[in-house]
Amino acid sequence: MHILITGGTGLIGSALCQHLRRQSHSVTVLTRRPREGAEGLKYICALEDCTAPVDMVVNLAGANLAQRRWSVAYKAEIRRSRVELTHRLVAWMRGNEKPPRRLITASAIGYYGTSERASFDESCPVGAGFAATLCQDWEAAAATARDAGVEVVALRLGVVMAAQGSALQKMTQSFKFGVESWLGTGEQWLSWIHLEDAVRVIYFVMAQEAPEAVYNAVAPVPLRHREFAREVGKSSKSLLRLPVPGFVAEALAGEMARELLLSGQRVVPANLERSAFQFNYPTMATALENLLERPAA
Repeated sequence: MHILITGGTGLIGSALCQHLRRQSHSVTVLTRRPREGAEGLKYICALEDCTAPVDMVVNLAGANLAQRRWSVAYKAEIRRSRVELTHRLVAWMRGNEKPPRRLITASAIGYYGTSERASFDESCPVGAGFAATLCQDWEAAAATARDAGVEVVALRLGVVMAAQGSALQKMTQSFKFGVESWLGTGEQWLSWIHLEDAVRVIYFVMAQEAPEAVYNAVAPVPLRHREFAREVGKSSKSLLRLPVPGFVAEALAGEMARELLLSGQRVVPANLERSAFQFNYPTMATALENLLERPAA
């Protein structure tokens, strides 16, 4: 197939490009900066530069929600990079003589809002907060492609864990100094997915004849932040257990800290499990065994 990817130079996008090329697919990546391509891989800076027919589109573009404090300006940038870009992408798809067969668009588990008690599957309604509204509008923008006969699938991604360039590095910094730590109470839920499984989910959805409209792209076993710290502690020589008070994180990052760092949601991949998708890393223990360096004996 010929697959167009937005956000193809990010964490998931880069790994997906490698996977698709190994499967002998042709990949075109929409990027803001010119790059040198390779066999089976082309970079473009404008949608109009994609002239060959496209079979599928994977929409992964978007500014990092957890990168900085949510100022008014940064919120606007986040929306532009997701909602407005998706509208432009759909308009381009509609303008093609033969639109792509399927659009797989990223979303996030922030769609459900936050809760310490509830469990969320794909049938649950949208929650409250900036992230929830953003995800709802993001998915709605992608859904308009159905008017052009395009199948649309939304992937509500959890926190993606990878050896490099992911949230895992920030969440485990203190462990390098022998301190096992967590933010706030540590009771907030962490719904996550290994990078390798995130790529496999996308490829799995590509192969489905009749995919669901939404998939929660999360591992089947979420855990609380304190439990996550304990799992990381098993792979490091921690000398001290010390929480980071919530007010410190909130003072530094404000609303972003309240929604993303000090709160969470327990999300389950019900549609993937019903589709018999098999996770390579179903638990945090198996993921960390793959991602973290083991301490010397």
